[in-house]
Amino acid sequence: METDLLTPKERYSGVVFIGVRKNGEVEFIKVYAENEELAKDILERFLYEKGIHPADFVVVDKGYEDVEGKEIISTRTESELSSFLGRLGLRLLSNGVLYLQGKKEIYQITSLSKDLLREIKSKEDLKEEPVRVELKSLNLPPRFIERLKALELMEDTLIINHAELPIPEVLKEAIKGAVKIPEVLELGSLRLRLFNSELHEVIKRGKELLIKPPIVVWDSYVDSLEDFEVKERGEGYDAPLFLKAHRGFLILREPPEKLVEKLMRIKEKGSAKIKGFKVPVEFTLIVESKNTEKYDLPVKIKLPYLSQEEFKELLEEKTGVKVSDEAVEKIPKEKRTFRTLLTISKLLKRLKEKKPNKQSEELLKETLALFLGEGNEGY
Repeated sequence: METDLLTPKERYSGVVFIGVRKNGEVEFIKVYAENEELAKDILERFLYEKGIHPADFVVVDKGYEDVEGKEIISTRTESELSSFLGRLGLRLLSNGVLYLQGKKEIYQITSLSKDLLREIKSKEDLKEEPVRVELKSLNLPPRFIERLKALELMEDTLIINHAELPIPEVLKEAIKGAVKIPEVLELGSLRLRLFNSELHEVIKRGKELLIKPPIVVWDSYVDSLEDFEVKERGEGYDAPLFLKAHRGFLILREPPEKLVEKLMRIKEKGSAKIKGFKVPVEFTLIVESKNTEKYDLPVKIKLPYLSQEEFKELLEEKTGVKVSDEAVEKIPKEKRTFRTLLTISKLLKRLKEKKPNKQSEELLKETLALFLGEGNEGY
């Protein structure tokens, strides 16, 4: 019978492997022994000698293992187990080397703490899915779908958006997948809050968060450059905006050139230095502008103004009202945009509320007159 279970030494009938936290807390126990009875006895005595309550642990696996051809079982031979525990933040230790002496099989019992079991189950539940962009289901004119296909590459892109297409809304509809992030990233003494309830859509919660790939928008007209700096928050810091776009899209509207250059360099390095720590970065940068010369990004997409036919079809679809060719012809080319469609739809809705008994066709004519500044003295 194995004695003195807490002292590492050469062993011949049984050995104990444990996974321990940095603070020395035991979370994992695996016993190898000649037979089931001895394995159970060693496990019970080990728990007693370590002062561990048996009710805090759960047996998750047991049975004979084939060891034919092996001479010993040690931490060196258990490299896969060591790697598995390492991913859980545990270090593999043992109370010695078990000499097999020609044995063909040996009995093992594996026991996990209830806390570790919960942690493993939560990680199994939070399964990431590949991040991808699927445009085929979008309700857009075919030529816009064709031009936007470059986004499927997930490369940094400049979008010359004359059409004023709502890029964030399009991407939110098109992006698929699931991403894991910690609510707070801990690197040494650095505590960096990544999660933001306004930016991240949570699919499932565990020890980490499973979220939809984020679509993060920054507009130079209304947002501050401070959003890209680290800010103190409680006992830690609030992460800069580009870290919150982890494995998703960071969309910048008419940003300063220096900001774009800075973010591109951070991406090239693959990390950002924050309070002395290197923090990995992974996001796709989208710059939205009407200036074709100001920015230099690997991919460029030009979205032109809507044609008269496209504008008419989309307006009829949005309003549910038949639109004449003459009405569309009055709208200047530079106003044939997705933003104009939204504006007209909102105006029409307001007019319907004020004049519920009036025909939709007449209300649309009034709406277009208001939009174009024709005969709207009464408003």
